[in-house]
Amino acid sequence: MDVFSTVPDNCRMKKIIESLVPRESSPERVGPRITGARMVLDLSKAQFADAIELDRSTLTKVEKGEKGLDIAKGVRIADLYGFGLDYIYRGDLSDVPLDLRPKLVKALESLTDTA
Repeated sequence: MDVFSTVPDNCRMKKIIESLVPRESSPERVGPRITGARMVLDLSKAQFADAIELDRSTLTKVEKGEKGLDIAKGVRIADLYGFGLDYIYRGDLSDVPLDLRPKLVKALESLTDTA
C-alpha cells in the first residue's frame, strides 16, 4: 500500500483495520455482552447509562451493535460492577464476577435466542 497515496483505497483500508481490531471486539459482539451485563445487574437502560455516565441513546446504539463502546466507559463498567475489560471486549467469561456467571450465561443465551 502506498503510504503517500492521495486517494485512499477504502476496501484495502477496511481489511487492514479488520486485521488490527479483533472480531471479538466489534460493536456487534460487544453490544450483547453489555446488554447481558445490564440484565444480570437488573438495571434499566436509563439506570445503567446514568451510572456509567453515558448518554441513554448512545447506550441503545451500543447494545444494538451500531456503535462501539468507548474504552473509558468499559473501564467505568469494570470499576462499578466488576465485569472486566476482557469480558466486555473479548467475551472472556473468566473476567466476570464468579457469582454472576451462571445468570450471565442464561442472559446471553436468551439474547441469541431472540436474535
